[in-house]
Amino acid sequence: MSTIFTEDSYDYSALTSSYMGIFYSQKFEQFLKTTQTGYAHSTSGIEFSFLFKTVFTSLCLCTIQLTFFCFFRSIFKYIYQPRCYCVPVKERMEPLPRGFLSWIAPIMQTSIYFYLSMGLDAYFFIRFISILLLYFIFIGSMNMIVLIPINYTGSDASYSAVGLDRLSLSNIASSNVRRLNAHFILGLVTIALFHWMLLYELQSFVAIRQSYLLSARHKDSIQARVLLISNVPTHLQDIEVLNEIFGVIPGGIRTIWFLYEFDKIECDVERAKKALEVLEISQIKYLNNYIKRNIRRSCFSCFSSDNDKLDDLIEELHVSRFEFQESSEPMFYPPIYVESIRIPKLERRIQITLPGLLRILIFQRKVSMVKWAVEALATKLEEIDAQKRQLVEGKALMYKKVFIEFNTQTGAYIAHQCLLSQNQGSVDSSLIEVNPQDILWHNLSRNNSYACLVEKYVVTIVFISIMILYVVPVSFIGLVSQIPLLVHLMPFLSWIYRFPEEARETISSFLPSILLTILTEIVMVTFRFLTYFKGKLTGSELEIDFSKWYFAFLFVQQFLVVTISSSITVIFKQIVDQPTSIPVLLATNLPKAATFFFQFFALKAFAFCGANFMRIDQLILHHSLYPLKDVTPRQKFRRLTTLPKIKWGTVYPVYSVYACIGIAYSIISPLISLFIIFILSLVLLYYKYSLKFIYSHINVSETQGRLYPLALLHLYTGVYCLECCIIGIFFLSKSEDGNSPMRLQGWFMVVVLLTTIFGHITIYNRYSKHFSYLPILTDKKFKDESIVQEHKSKMGQSKVTQSPEEGKDNENYSQHQLLYVHPAFQFENPKVWLPVDPLGIAERQILRIEEMMPGLQGGVTKGATVTFGKSYRQIKVRISEAPPDYK
Repeated sequence: MSTIFTEDSYDYSALTSSYMGIFYSQKFEQFLKTTQTGYAHSTSGIEFSFLFKTVFTSLCLCTIQLTFFCFFRSIFKYIYQPRCYCVPVKERMEPLPRGFLSWIAPIMQTSIYFYLSMGLDAYFFIRFISILLLYFIFIGSMNMIVLIPINYTGSDASYSAVGLDRLSLSNIASSNVRRLNAHFILGLVTIALFHWMLLYELQSFVAIRQSYLLSARHKDSIQARVLLISNVPTHLQDIEVLNEIFGVIPGGIRTIWFLYEFDKIECDVERAKKALEVLEISQIKYLNNYIKRNIRRSCFSCFSSDNDKLDDLIEELHVSRFEFQESSEPMFYPPIYVESIRIPKLERRIQITLPGLLRILIFQRKVSMVKWAVEALATKLEEIDAQKRQLVEGKALMYKKVFIEFNTQTGAYIAHQCLLSQNQGSVDSSLIEVNPQDILWHNLSRNNSYACLVEKYVVTIVFISIMILYVVPVSFIGLVSQIPLLVHLMPFLSWIYRFPEEARETISSFLPSILLTILTEIVMVTFRFLTYFKGKLTGSELEIDFSKWYFAFLFVQQFLVVTISSSITVIFKQIVDQPTSIPVLLATNLPKAATFFFQFFALKAFAFCGANFMRIDQLILHHSLYPLKDVTPRQKFRRLTTLPKIKWGTVYPVYSVYACIGIAYSIISPLISLFIIFILSLVLLYYKYSLKFIYSHINVSETQGRLYPLALLHLYTGVYCLECCIIGIFFLSKSEDGNSPMRLQGWFMVVVLLTTIFGHITIYNRYSKHFSYLPILTDKKFKDESIVQEHKSKMGQSKVTQSPEEGKDNENYSQHQLLYVHPAFQFENPKVWLPVDPLGIAERQILRIEEMMPGLQGGVTKGATVTFGKSYRQIKVRISEAPPDYK
């Protein structure tokens, strides 16, 4: 018999069916009644051949995708290497060699210090994956070399595990129970090495972050010296008063920005931009229609692409261009702007814009795109100018927030760490390192009322409810892996039986994983949307809060629910009923789920690698939707130069969970380390490539590396699972005579668990202040640390590009004064941008528009040109420069 004694499971089906009763149906009753057994137990004892079949299928799909990537990489450069072509010349990367596999070596040789140029979040993520990879290579090699032979030979004549479970702790029979001493010793080594890694990385984080923030490049930037203060009462909203209050801060104050009411001007600016877009689209359509009409008249469709024939066409169109009447101008249904809806208690405003096609329902006719756009633009520009004048004259409504720029970084941090007022609820909240492009203005404009506080806690309750009720859609997805039951419930799917058995098995194993991935993505988007309503003032603060909840969700659903029970309510109930049963719960469930995670990580690795490198979505959109959507030069320029951005609050938790699973199984089933190493290697390769050649180098929601220590501390979750599981195994292990020879080791592991908890609290308290603050005193010993000097020199060697917020000191005074004012107040009269065409129609139309609206002076055709398709019936726009009003 096995060394682990397992008691009969409790039946919690009534508990889960209580909140699923709304789905009353006898047909669905079978799968909506959730059992206690985790889904991962179904893979317990699978043979290597089955695992190989699953992995091989995934490998084939991944190989096909990577092959296409290697082939297309040098062809579709704007998709696979946009940072080499779609950014300013000074910020471009050198293109990779054109060879089929010649891109791999340069990527792997790229120093980790290069990614400091993309901010601390990017750098520390590459470091996070790298350090995890080294950790699992070391402990994985050690544990696999020692424990796999012990596990494999741990069975006897009376008991032997089956399949891949023979390589795990589950294969040790009662007669060989003392072999668990090896697991005990290596468990201590694994935990000790984790703490060494953690302390080393936290110390390195503090040194690197502080040397980065104290560097001349950052210290002298405005962002480093600006403090956002909330709950500023009316009597303090005065520049002289604030200068007097903060005069005690070393260095004093340089600039003060008050927060003004911006809802109206923001709405007007958005509508003005929409009107400009409609105006430019109308001119492109006018040009296209003009050419089409005249081609039909001259029967030019039969001509070839000969240059002489093209010249003939241009000459003929020049003659007839003035015959094209204004009646030929494009018409459309203008958008319907609904009056904004204000929710007073929550201090939120809802702005709704309905599609213009709805005007058909009320029998309205189309209107001229040009006339509507010019009239709308003229009206909105007047209203915008009026609101700007109100701001200059001091008549704009002010909110209870203020931005204060200090003369020194030290002064800003001192003010940030001070209690600014003795009155409760007054000047009691501050935020530093605020990027003006990262501000969540609609959250910033709200006061800290009780309604806002209630909204915050309601969102928290919704988060918890989603985590609990996640079992409902998972139950439906579970049907896909049970084809007979699925067909029984939905007879019209009986055609599935026409496929060969191998194909049905592939469908039943792959489809649930795909659907669960989609479902997880939906939850992620929902969490991110709801996090906004927790009142965070900047995107960086939102990323930090989101990462905590997303980690909790992923850990519960991708680990606990899968391994222990298919319902989180079952886990909670058992913990509440018997808190001391946690080790037993883990010891009786985790070993049975080990082989499931072999498949899980193999499928994740191949799916991640193939899909992300291939970028099939962008490849399809580039050749289908984008050519139809990008009508004007401005639209095309915006799409080409808007590089994808990474939301680091989404990325860090995913790999923290993977590492937690790897740590939890590092002793139970050491083969897991092989799969962890594999997926981390592919992830490192992809992100080193994509961060350098695909993603934008500017991260407006930069947290200054604060997500990294959070991700490191999340790894404690995996350590606790490992320790509790080992404790349960040691106390449950029985020898042939019924004794518990590992009880002493079990008590020792209890001491280790308590020590780990104490160490966790101590380490957090020691380093937590360094996550957000900077030291005023830096002794010589700290300054002379080799690690700080090393990273400073590496930062100097890497290609560092100055972000917009850190280059504002060099701009003129007026721009500086508007830096922390809502972007709508910085809106200037736009300039029409049309492409150069052989007929000169664009120039003539620009002059006509400027006559209709003097406020649109300065329209140009420079930087964009028109080219003709093969039949000269469709024009194409090519761009070579930025728009005339681009900033």
